[in-house]
Amino acid sequence: MTRPRDDAGGVWIITGLVVGAIVYAGMVMMMVAGFTVVAPLVVIPPVLAVLIAANNLLGGGRSHGRSPGHPVGQGQAPLSSSGPNGVLPSVTPPQAPAVEEGPVSR
Repeated sequence: MTRPRDDAGGVWIITGLVVGAIVYAGMVMMMVAGFTVVAPLVVIPPVLAVLIAANNLLGGGRSHGRSPGHPVGQGQAPLSSSGPNGVLPSVTPPQAPAVEEGPVSR
């Protein structure tokens, strides 16, 4: 009996990482040999990796299940020990004063 073929073991992930590392090493060798056109391809990936790692270390990038632009608690005010709790009052924008149009002098 033969085992069914699948990628459950992460074979393609490992293959991609190994092939990517080989290509990156080749680009580094090209840059060392004087082919400076590959310099951005050698410099940018480590810089991006450092920026992503720094963001993760600082705790960024997590919304904790909230979509941006929506208030916490579906419009409920956070609990307060010093005042009433409940639904936030609706805020209406202030009305601009009416501008009367008159004859335009030139």
